[in-house]
Amino acid sequence: MKTNFKKITAILAAAVLSTAALASCGGSDAPAPETTSAPSTNGDELIMGTNAAFQPFEYVTENGLVDIYDGIDVAIAKKIADESGKTLKIEDMEFDGLIAAVSTGKIDMAVAGMTVTEERKQNVDFSDTYYTASQVMVVPADNEDIQSAEDLKNGKLVGVVLGYTGDNIVTDTLGVSEENITRANRGIDIVQDVKNGKLDAVVIDSATGKALAEANGLKVVEDPAAFESEEYAIAVKKGNTELLDQINSVLAEMKANGEIEELAVKYNSEVGIEE
Repeated sequence: MKTNFKKITAILAAAVLSTAALASCGGSDAPAPETTSAPSTNGDELIMGTNAAFQPFEYVTENGLVDIYDGIDVAIAKKIADESGKTLKIEDMEFDGLIAAVSTGKIDMAVAGMTVTEERKQNVDFSDTYYTASQVMVVPADNEDIQSAEDLKNGKLVGVVLGYTGDNIVTDTLGVSEENITRANRGIDIVQDVKNGKLDAVVIDSATGKALAEANGLKVVEDPAAFESEEYAIAVKKGNTELLDQINSVLAEMKANGEIEELAVKYNSEVGIEE
């Protein structure tokens, strides 16, 4: 994710499964049954599915906005729940299971820095977009070898988060050798491998990448030519137009009055990201 507000799946091998998604998070998801029927109601609760390891969008903290959860997406989801007269409940799960959870009605909406892709649109309906993001490379502070995305193909050991856009880019677009790719379930875990010298770089959404780099004494390398921008939106079950309309109404209000931009500045600042 880019920190600028306006700028702003999976090969599973037992040996490398350790993986969170920005969020972004793009990439591909396992197909889920498509239906046009509305999901079952959840009474007075609005259930948000997310992967709470994606600062500044969703993360776990001692005093969260909703229980132990906080972040830009949590604040947006809470506003949607409040406007709907419901209590927000958050289900923390692996990112690559969110689409299926929405499609089967386990959760009402996935709010997880999720990138809109044509593949995902086959299984869920998306709200209007609310944040534009891109990818960056998190590398050691003294790195001199990786200056562009192309450098990742020169035998570098690269980490990604399963299901994120970075996974798709590294695997398919850049064509990094599979033996040189390590996948994890959370950005914080895979970035630790860079810090500990096990990996040369991690490709991840920029806002999260910058926050993790700052917290671990690492640095970020950007390559706008290689990493195109992507749009984040909220996923709901196909055919749930009532909820989708409510979400879009709240998003429109929050964008118009600058509230989402204020949230971006606030949470980016809290994790040490300069706008």
